Amino acid sequence: MEAAEAMRLKTSWGERADISEKIFRGRVVDLKSEWNPEKVLIYTLVKIQVDEYIKGKGLKEVVLKAPGGTVGGQTHAVSDTPQISPGNDYVVFLESSGQVTGGPDGIYLLRGEDGDAFLIWLRAYLSGDPKASKEGPIGKPGLQR
Repeated sequence: MEAAEAMRLKTSWGERADISEKIFRGRVVDLKSEWNPEKVLIYTLVKIQVDEYIKGKGLKEVVLKAPGGTVGGQTHAVSDTPQISPGNDYVVFLESSGQVTGGPDGIYLLRGEDGDAFLIWLRAYLSGDPKASKEGPIGKPGLQR
């Protein structure tokens, strides 16, 4: 057997926006964990009610499949996954495959002024505003993830 390592490339919000087929804003309405068919891995299905497509078009409800979760008394914890909670609003970047762009870095929790600043920046960036840095709204706490 050959040894292998996984590596996650760090990308900016602008790079993720550029390569994403869809970007939407929505609220998590349900989380449901289940075993995979082989009963060796647990996944959590994250149901999101979409409020707005910022880039692309799609359904009003999206279900993401995230690694990890709890079924019965068995918990599978996966490092480097976003902490997603029902009732919270997020911006989600999706590749054409339906996978989250950049893995855990492709989901942004909208909170207060930081969330407003992120949405303002994202819309400006996608419209081609030359003042919108590829890095995102730098200088605000919590915006660089």
